[in-house]
Amino acid sequence: MYRPFYFEGTQKQQLIGTLTIFYDTQELTNTLFSQLKLGFLATLARALLLTLVLSVVFHRFLTQPIARISEAIDKIEPDSPDENLLPMSNAHKDDELGLVTSKFNQILIQFSQTQSKLRKMATRDPLTGLPNRTLLLETIAVTIQRARVHKRSFALMFIDLDRFKNINDSLGHALGDQFLARIARILERVVGDKGTVSRLGGDEFVILADAVQSPDQAADFVDKLLVQLNVPIQLNEHAIHPAASIGISIYPEDGNSAEDLIRHADIAMYSAKAAGSNQWAFFKQQMTERAAVRLRTEASLHDALKNNEFLLYFQPKLDLQTGKVIACEALIRWQKDGRLISPMSFIPVAEETGIIIPIGRWVIEQSCKTLREWQKKYNYAIPIAINVASQQFADASLVSDIKQMALRYQIQPDLLEIEITETSLMNDIEQAINKLEQLKSAGFGIAVDDFGTGYSSLSYLRHLPITTMKIDRCFVSDLPCDSAIASTILMLGKQLNLTIVAEGIENELQLDWLKENRCQIGQGFYFSQPLPQADFEALYISSQTASLAHIDGKW
Repeated sequence: MYRPFYFEGTQKQQLIGTLTIFYDTQELTNTLFSQLKLGFLATLARALLLTLVLSVVFHRFLTQPIARISEAIDKIEPDSPDENLLPMSNAHKDDELGLVTSKFNQILIQFSQTQSKLRKMATRDPLTGLPNRTLLLETIAVTIQRARVHKRSFALMFIDLDRFKNINDSLGHALGDQFLARIARILERVVGDKGTVSRLGGDEFVILADAVQSPDQAADFVDKLLVQLNVPIQLNEHAIHPAASIGISIYPEDGNSAEDLIRHADIAMYSAKAAGSNQWAFFKQQMTERAAVRLRTEASLHDALKNNEFLLYFQPKLDLQTGKVIACEALIRWQKDGRLISPMSFIPVAEETGIIIPIGRWVIEQSCKTLREWQKKYNYAIPIAINVASQQFADASLVSDIKQMALRYQIQPDLLEIEITETSLMNDIEQAINKLEQLKSAGFGIAVDDFGTGYSSLSYLRHLPITTMKIDRCFVSDLPCDSAIASTILMLGKQLNLTIVAEGIENELQLDWLKENRCQIGQGFYFSQPLPQADFEALYISSQTASLAHIDGKW
């Protein structure tokens, strides 16, 4: 530092001296730098210490929990997400991480519940709660693996309810569903811990009986099952008599896969159904070809309607006291590829598949059309009897179809007689009476076919609005040796003021007994086989005499 000093006494300033101060800044700079360095190092140390502390704290309270959560997420199984929930630390219960973890666990639980519901929907029948086809296939596959290891057998039973379509059509789908649910409970009760019951859909059920290890055990099991299934079920005011056809396949004899066992049991079931109601059958290899024929027949039946391949044949009905042809029965035939196919070959398939309804409608129309042709050509006609199958009788449009056909072809109602089997009537007696009353009040004849072969009650029979009863051919064939049932039917018909028709007359002894016991009407091969329309017209319609003059010595 430099500063001059001046004397102020004179007019002119006079320099009297100078003051010069020297200061060494190097030492100060060094001192200041040292202090700054020390402060920086102290600050850095504190920062490092704070960072270390914060790192430990973050690792323990944030990074480590997040790492554990990440590990837990990796362990989550898509099929069972709620079995590995995210870990929750007590230190984080009330903070943001705890909230996120809690919400995520809630999502996992909800997802698992939804997944469980979806799996149940995918593997359970919604109506009965039974396993469906998907779960059944899985269960059979597991059972096969277990049986293969332990060298054991098991049985698979395919159940189809007889006449369920009639019940559904007559009572409606709501009661039909109730009926299926009741059947499901019966099956579960009977099977118990011997196996599992599944529903494939419609009226088809499958029992996987892994405790049944031999054909003999399977036969005993099915017999007991049918006894329980045959107990009447009360639905509102309706008493339903269940019946079933059951096919049985045995592992490993009848298949080594779930698909083969089900398919073979299904084939055996159709064989049982062909033998009648409430029947069962074991699978046999030759059934496979019959099943293939059945499938081909089913496909061909649809084409037959479109291609007009069906024909009506007519069998005369005679007044047994006079020998005069007074009516006839329309019988369907199928002409395919230049040959006639027997009704026994295709009617059961048509009934099983439901195509019997349009076929039956065709028979009604063709019969009305034939009557109209006879009236126009010959001014003469005799009544035609039409067989109505169970499914067709249960169809809601049956009565209106018959009335409309008669009106369209201008046919007098008394020229048509509707033949219903006894079993069809008993499926739902109230509905049957209602339909028959509508038909009878319109003027149509009503006949009970195959009387005595079913399980009808005489008390119900008194209330049925019928005009005719037919003695089944199985009772006529026993005449005159075994006449008890035929005599009873004739006596019953007389008391109820019904016309009695005997079908299946094949010899003179049968005819003589029926005439002697005052049976009014008869039909059968002894008089005439069913004839094509042209031949029948030539013999019995065109001459307008309608007699069997060509049969000598009968009257």
